[in-house]
Amino acid sequence: MTPLRLALGLALFPGLATAQVTSVSPPRMSSIVTWDPDPDVRPSTQRQLTPAELRAARSRAERVYDLLKAAPVFSQPAKHATLAIAWPTVWDGAVRERLIVYWSAPQDVKLRPDGSLWPKTGDAHLLAWFETNNPPTPPNLEDPATRGNFTRGLVAEDPLQGMFAEPRTFGQIGGGTLYNSMLVFTKDGRSVLEPAPVGVLLEGEIERVKKLIADMDRNAKSSLEQLEASMTPQAKAERRAKRADRWKTQFRNPTTLAGELDAADKSDESDYQRRKEQFAAPALRDPKSVYWGPRLALEALEKRLASLDATGREAGACGRMDPAFAVHNGVRFEPAASGGAGCVPMVRIRRGLVDLKRPALVGVFDREKILEYPSRAPATAWLGHPPPRGRGGRRRGSSPHRACRRSPCPRVAPRTSRLGS
Repeated sequence: MTPLRLALGLALFPGLATAQVTSVSPPRMSSIVTWDPDPDVRPSTQRQLTPAELRAARSRAERVYDLLKAAPVFSQPAKHATLAIAWPTVWDGAVRERLIVYWSAPQDVKLRPDGSLWPKTGDAHLLAWFETNNPPTPPNLEDPATRGNFTRGLVAEDPLQGMFAEPRTFGQIGGGTLYNSMLVFTKDGRSVLEPAPVGVLLEGEIERVKKLIADMDRNAKSSLEQLEASMTPQAKAERRAKRADRWKTQFRNPTTLAGELDAADKSDESDYQRRKEQFAAPALRDPKSVYWGPRLALEALEKRLASLDATGREAGACGRMDPAFAVHNGVRFEPAASGGAGCVPMVRIRRGLVDLKRPALVGVFDREKILEYPSRAPATAWLGHPPPRGRGGRRRGSSPHRACRRSPCPRVAPRTSRLGS
């Protein structure tokens, strides 16, 4: 699927035209796409693009702009100046192209010599943007509040390596999928997600719990060493001398002072024995205890991994909680086929999404804006549902995407033909 399909999704933004703006200049649309931003505001790039890459990028931007002009909210603004800024960059070896669509106060744009409009910095603008060859990261898609916080980052330096609970989808728009905070398109039309292999998740979870136990043991050993050092004969003698110096004005009778110092020494010994016992392994193997919880969780994880053959480890995973454990030790990963009810499918960003030769994927943020702005739009623009009623186009106390929570929103925009990139 080409990135140009995204333009159909912009038909969901007609509510932008309802913003109250005091116009000095007449509403208008930029006659052409705003190309080649001023040098001081160009996004950074790892290398300069070749003339051929620039020509191809501008051609893509112009085709997208032609589709934008087909949307009345953009081409026939009632109170805004509309434009779209486009410029390509190179990142991680791939050509990325960002196109930012503006609905601006007419007096807050200026006309450039080539006939395009340019937004003035710091003035009134409403934006929608998308970018090719920039796969979404898990935080853009995951929904831990409703699907469980099963996110696992396998490589800290590469957020795309993370695995997380399959997010809810709120609708299909113009061939793209609307997730928690992003509308995503892929060139081949397939999902941006793929099942997370259970073997990789179990191995990663085992390493995580092993590190947790090692850190706990190291901290316990350090604390025990400090405790033992506090009870050496020299340490006890120094502590008694300091107390005697502090208390000598309070207890002037030497016999009384000696009695108080002896009592303090006995209290130190009692506290030492009590704290020392805390570092020993409890006799009861309680899954909810601080000591046994991670150790019993490790046993369960290693046993589950050992039960899977090579094929089983490649199967898609699901995540569930073991109620016998505390929350931070209770995450369990199972093969999705045998996970049972309540086991949430685990996914990751699909490998190979980035095309080093030409843009292959597009993402748009964010879901709240996509669903909120069309509050006065026709039903067909409201993801297939009638617009909310009431003041400002919304029911009091309602969410603009309330109707999409009970079931997936129906497709409302047709898929475009393959226009090439």
